[in-house]
Amino acid sequence: MKRARSLLPLLIALTIVTASPSLAQAYTPLQVGEGLDLKTISAAIAFGLSALAAGLAIGRAGSAGLAASAERPELRTLAIIITALGEALAIYGIVVAILILGA
Repeated sequence: MKRARSLLPLLIALTIVTASPSLAQAYTPLQVGEGLDLKTISAAIAFGLSALAAGLAIGRAGSAGLAASAERPELRTLAIIITALGEALAIYGIVVAILILGA
């Protein structure tokens, strides 16, 4: 384990050195009318905030569900259902983002 930790900075440096030249692109400034518009920004905010809320909901519901199922195993199914409701927030967010971009 200690050897793997000592190799991590070397692997990160090697990745940066080898990936940087291959990812370099010529810079072209944006023209008037190009770039991000308000629809794109609003779709990104809608999906980003819903994904953040889903992560928080899954984290709290999942940890509480695991604690409850450790004490009473019959609550496991209910905990999974409640956690799935938290996951639905991200699905709603991506649907709203698609609706914003499609309109």
